[in-house]
Amino acid sequence: MHRGRGRATAQLAAAALLAGGSLTIGAGEAAAGAEAARPNFTFEKTAVSSNGSFNVAVYTNHNYSGKAEWNADPVSGAPGDALRAYDHMADGWSVEAMLSYGSRTASTRGHSAPYWSGWKTGNIAEGKTVKVRICMVKGQYSDCSLFYSGKA
Repeated sequence: MHRGRGRATAQLAAAALLAGGSLTIGAGEAAAGAEAARPNFTFEKTAVSSNGSFNVAVYTNHNYSGKAEWNADPVSGAPGDALRAYDHMADGWSVEAMLSYGSRTASTRGHSAPYWSGWKTGNIAEGKTVKVRICMVKGQYSDCSLFYSGKA
């Protein structure tokens, strides 16, 4: 009897190992499929102003998707030292704009495109270098630009 129990235990262990290996292979293939389905994002610094203001545009598969906007000085009702994000494309991805100075973030998460986030503001010393980057985010995934420099 003792011998039969050992054989049954070994068979159960082998079956569990085989099933676990199949699940792991399947999970890897699913993750690879999700990664392959991600769009190609490209980024470009645009609308550079002499006062230090600029935008960082994002393109999804070569189509304009949105932007991060850094506004150095108050102009036309927009505050100075301010950051906001714009999502142009209803594709399930959101736009997040991040300022390295003071950890300021503007996001379109949870809103349908087209959508402008509110301005994220706070005083920064005049002439100080600031760095902004833009990310396309969806759930746990993100694809981000480099940091682009401007002035406060």
